[in-house]
Parts: sequence; C-alpha cells; structure tokens
Amino acid sequence: MTCTIPILMYHSISDEFDKLSVHKKAFSKQMNLMKKLGYETINLSELNSSINKKHFIITFDDGYIDVFKNAFPILQKLNYKATIFVVSELISNINKWDQKKENYKKKELMSDHQILQLIKEGYEIGSHTLNHIDLTSATDSNVENQIYQSKINIEKKFNTKVFCFSYPYGSYNKNVCNKVSKHYKFAVTTKRSRYKKNKFNNYTLPRVPINSNTGLFKFYIKIKTFYEDIKFVN
Repeated sequence: MTCTIPILMYHSISDEFDKLSVHKKAFSKQMNLMKKLGYETINLSELNSSINKKHFIITFDDGYIDVFKNAFPILQKLNYKATIFVVSELISNINKWDQKKENYKKKELMSDHQILQLIKEGYEIGSHTLNHIDLTSATDSNVENQIYQSKINIEKKFNTKVFCFSYPYGSYNKNVCNKVSKHYKFAVTTKRSRYKKNKFNNYTLPRVPINSNTGLFKFYIKIKTFYEDIKFVN
C-alpha cells in the first residue's frame, strides 16, 4: 500500500477572527488527535526518507509571531516539530504584503531570536521569498533573486541549511518552478491533496489546508480519508 503523508498547511494560530487563523484551542485539539491516532511529525526535507505510515508534516506559511507564542508550546508538549516558511526581508517586521487589502490586519512576524530557538528545537526553516511577492508577475531577474537570495539570507543569518520553498499566494508557472528546482529539494503549493510517494512532483507538492472553519471532525476526515485527494487539480 502506498504511504500517505498529510502535509498540513497553517498560517496563523490566534484567537483573532481571521479565515487563516486557527484558534489556539482548536489547534491543540487537532494536534492531540494526531497524537492519539499514533502520528509523529517529520520535517518537509525528510519527506522521501519516511517509510512510517504514521508520519505527517506541519507547515506554517509567513512566519507569524503567534505561531511561536501559541503553536510552539503545544507542539513542544507533544514532541512535535514543524517546517516554517519565512519571508526573509521581513523577519521581525509585519505582514506588509497584505497592506493593500481592504480588511488589512497588521500581524507581527517572528524575530531572529525566536526563529533560532525553533531551529534548536528541530524545526525546519524554509523560504517564502524575500518579501512575499507574486512570482508569476515579476521580472525574470527578480524571480531568480526572490528565490535564490532568500535562501542565502536565511542560511547565513541562522547558520542552517534551507531545502524547502513555499510559493507566495500558491502562485507559480513553469519558469518559476524550474528556478525553484535549481536551489531546493522540495516546494509546496496551495493545491489540495494528501501526499503519496511517486504521485506528485517534488516542486509542486499539495497540502491539506487547515483554516478557522476546520472543526475537529472535518480535520479527521481531511487526514484519514480521500476528502482532500479528490480535490486535487493537476
């Protein structure tokens, strides 16, 4: 039987009213359910080395400070870890990429010190570009810079290797994907499905989105059934 590994996609863990924010209590229930079901975490770069059918991957896009404050303590108690995609030029800053949105909410991003602490705890840091632009609408030279320089910045600042990339807004095309493949082992999208080995391209990996409206029963269905798999669009 093909090993199925859910790659969970989170953004914010906060009690704010926000579609992309999962409440702290809900997140705790989700992670405790995974523990009761016998799942253990691996980082995204360990994906193809996993032979355990009870592995799953937690990813956080953007690097919000509430992930450190609210998710980290919960994961620590369960001996879980995660892969966090940071916007390298906005570390210790705010979500400037959202400022033009009509209902903009300022959200703080993690600091150098907080990211270093997560790395020491076995978390993996991936790139989410330099400043969270839509790569499909950028010039070719800027695309290359956003993809490569963000990796270099993170590696130098935190003395860690960066193997994984997350496309801002889930936007990519063939050119973007080809450039990412030159510098990373894996890249995640916003396409929906659980991961199955040899079914997906390593640079267009699908994830299982977990949002504010994901109740515990729906969470279970997403993890344990083909609910997300049938939503995959190639």
